Amino acid sequence: MEVKGRQIEAFLKGPSAKLRLALFYGPDLGLARERADMVARKVCEDLSDPFRIADLPAGEIKSDPARLGDEAAAISMMGGRRVVRIRDADHATAKVIEAFLDDPPGDALVVVEAGDIGKGALTRAVEAAGEEAAVIACYPDEGEDLRSLISGSLKAEGLTIAPDALADLVARLGDDRRMTRSELAKLALFKGPDGARRGEVSRDDVEAALGVEAEADLSEIADACGGGDLEALDSAYARAVAGGETAPGILRTVMMHMQKVHLAAALIDEGLEPERAADKAFPRLLWKRKAAIQRQVRAWSPATAMRAIEQLAEAEILTRRSEIPADAVTGRALLLIAAQARRAGRQRA
Repeated sequence: MEVKGRQIEAFLKGPSAKLRLALFYGPDLGLARERADMVARKVCEDLSDPFRIADLPAGEIKSDPARLGDEAAAISMMGGRRVVRIRDADHATAKVIEAFLDDPPGDALVVVEAGDIGKGALTRAVEAAGEEAAVIACYPDEGEDLRSLISGSLKAEGLTIAPDALADLVARLGDDRRMTRSELAKLALFKGPDGARRGEVSRDDVEAALGVEAEADLSEIADACGGGDLEALDSAYARAVAGGETAPGILRTVMMHMQKVHLAAALIDEGLEPERAADKAFPRLLWKRKAAIQRQVRAWSPATAMRAIEQLAEAEILTRRSEIPADAVTGRALLLIAAQARRAGRQRA
């Protein structure tokens, strides 16, 4: 069976007694590991117990398929149900997993972790097993989910967080759950020792604890402009400037981004589906940005995107020729583009 959406939390808290195998896969390896650990602890609280925990590399069960059944059927010397963990699985392990699920020996719970393998033979084999097996996709935290994770983690440490600091953390974190938790733990430690933390986390606290990013991801500025997210734009732009990015460099990045949006918008007007248009205009796009890009190409028309490109080009010229501070020219131009994005979204909705 496939477990998704709101079902995941309930599944992690109380997996069925019939469950014999759980597969966690997806681009967020840290989240896959965290969820795998949670399910494994429902059987054995101590994940370092050598009598009840068996770790099998995926390559080992592919070369020796019988090994999985042997480990699942083994009885712990100290009593208690066992857990068999398989790391780095891929679709090549599907036949081994399928054979195991056809007639699972013993009573051990098998917990499988895979990377960003997408749907395929392995996921289909697990889904087909019904209630005895579960498939859980693990995608990076973003948007409101990431905000809730950050706020909730800090609240558990006795801390609140200022809106601009939260926006900064949302821009920095989310690609990997383990890294996110590590950075939040570092931030909490900066605010004081265990049991003595209180107060609000500020943007200054974030920069002091986690550092000013030397190479800000300019794609965050581009997406904030193209998507009309003023709060995210303010945070990303401040970090870019603090990290040493130049005004012309930022403007050129946003301009190239809007040129791709313009291309996608033109393809949509020619009859292409928005998803395909986005893929053609933004090849090799990271998964995390796909939803944002698809929203942008739906919102902008070829005409409005072209006006934005012209404004950005004029701003770049001003940064080189005008006595007006380049940062002021750049910031104003970016805010104008973001405001246009909001209007474009309302008009195309």
